[in-house]
Amino acid sequence: MSEMKAKQAEGTSGSRSRLARFTRSAIMRTGNALARFPVVILLVLIASFVANLAIEEVSGFALEDLLRLEAALFAGAAAAVAAALFLEARGMEAAIRYGAQLLAAFLFGSAVWFGLDWGVYPPALIVGLTLAIPLAPYLGRGDGMSFWTFTVFLVIGTMLAFAAVLVFVLGVVAIIEMIAFLFDLNPPTSVNRHIVVTALTLVGPLFALGRVPSQFDETVDIGEDEHFVRGIALLAGWVTAPLALVAGLVLYLYGAKILATSVVPKGEIGWIVSTFSLLVVLLRIAAEPIQKIGGVALRLFCRIWPWLLILPLGLLAYAVWTRIEAEGVTIARYYLALEGLGAAILTVLALLRRRQFDIRWLAGIPVAMVLLSAFGPQGVADAVGRSQADRIARVFTGELDAKAVEALDARARGEIRSRIYALAEVDQLDRLKNLFAYDAVARGNTPRETARAVIVALDLDAPPQQESSVTIAFARTEPVDIEGFDRIAFAVRFGAATAPDALSDEAQNRPALKDAGQGSDAAPRPTGRIDRETGQLIVRIGGTTDRFALESKLAETEREASAQSGRRSDLAPLELEGRGGRSIRLLVTQASVAGEGELAGFEADLLFRSSEWTR
Repeated sequence: MSEMKAKQAEGTSGSRSRLARFTRSAIMRTGNALARFPVVILLVLIASFVANLAIEEVSGFALEDLLRLEAALFAGAAAAVAAALFLEARGMEAAIRYGAQLLAAFLFGSAVWFGLDWGVYPPALIVGLTLAIPLAPYLGRGDGMSFWTFTVFLVIGTMLAFAAVLVFVLGVVAIIEMIAFLFDLNPPTSVNRHIVVTALTLVGPLFALGRVPSQFDETVDIGEDEHFVRGIALLAGWVTAPLALVAGLVLYLYGAKILATSVVPKGEIGWIVSTFSLLVVLLRIAAEPIQKIGGVALRLFCRIWPWLLILPLGLLAYAVWTRIEAEGVTIARYYLALEGLGAAILTVLALLRRRQFDIRWLAGIPVAMVLLSAFGPQGVADAVGRSQADRIARVFTGELDAKAVEALDARARGEIRSRIYALAEVDQLDRLKNLFAYDAVARGNTPRETARAVIVALDLDAPPQQESSVTIAFARTEPVDIEGFDRIAFAVRFGAATAPDALSDEAQNRPALKDAGQGSDAAPRPTGRIDRETGQLIVRIGGTTDRFALESKLAETEREASAQSGRRSDLAPLELEGRGGRSIRLLVTQASVAGEGELAGFEADLLFRSSEWTR
């Protein structure tokens, strides 16, 4: 019994000693961070102070300005950390490091604060500066192994900082709740918000700064006896590498299918390939020192990873080209193309320098490209501005004004609106000066508000004058083949986005949805509309949406409908296949036709397979 008590006492003292060591380590590391990154800690304190003032609504900033200030402070802090590490790795004196931190924080913080007014796209600059932190000490010095070690310890330190935030929040909230309960107090509701904000903007960053490694030439031992390295090898070699190999095989099989069937890639292929290429590059960086102990799959991956990217990058290039050709450059398409270009450069470099390839290239080239995309004529703002302004100019032979807009159909108006909003996203609306009297438009508080003012000034919201429409009903006298479908939704209305729904109210009394085989209600009622801009039918059943190519079928239905002034029987069913591989059959019962014979909307009984809409 006494021996058990002694063990319990020993365990308690051991726990206390571990807690004491952790506390001392945290305090010591925070002190080291203050000595290494004083400017960064000052920015962290300012950010936390302003964020807490905003909770009480006494900061004096509007929400947009507050977010802009916090982003500027974050960018300044990231740039200061990168500058400090760059100089610290080269043994520069503290005074030089502090001056460089101050200069970097001022320059890059100002660039984010003024943002697009300076021709800088802030999100790209912030991401680039953050990703440049682990690279900064190894520009022109060190090797791939020391870079890998530094990066791993930095990532682990950041994860520990998040853990510290969680512990801090839970601990302080628990103490406050305990005090409120025991002493019958009622603290303000804003207290918990202050705790969370302080944890995210002060406690977490201080812990993270304290965990930034100070040894730049340190490397970890690679071997089976090292539990830390073995854990990384287990995750990379037995989980991630097999997934990457299988995903690459699937993409190559998809490419073979395209060659065999001549069916072009689906719209989602761009995001699939971009995600895959990012996974491949990150895994190759992680696998650098553990190839020999990571298993067969990881060794195979490290040998063939450039070849895994060749065909997928071809699919990505095709997808990006078709999207840009159709609708011009947007922010999303720009970065999709940029990722593809970066992955292609890395692939070629890896094939040319297989025996002398340094993983710092894998990290450095993408980071440099992201930073270069933030400003200049090659940047995202200028690229999107040039592309969208050119597409607007192509629509008009003369000056853009309300009279010219009046001659546009609904599809052209919608295209011009989307181009104007795309210009607003990168604050490039002044490119419209060459097309119309842009200076006469009242400016809004944000570029999007200004874009809205431009649209109103050009009368782009007003639809073209509507011609009188005629509704034709179709009486079906022949039996309908329902083979292959298990659900029928009666009287589903499909209206064009710019046309009124002129269909009869009689259909409202029809049954909503029946099982084609058993007659039981089992699925939500479909809804849909005609997208005139793309010539597609958009159908939503439950939580699933799919698009169906309708243009050719629509023209046939328009001809049939406009040729009739009364009832017509046996209008051929419309067999449609969606982008997601789903099939539907439409039995048109009514159609609303505008004066010029254009289909304004229709009503149909819709047959579908319920299993395809629950995936």
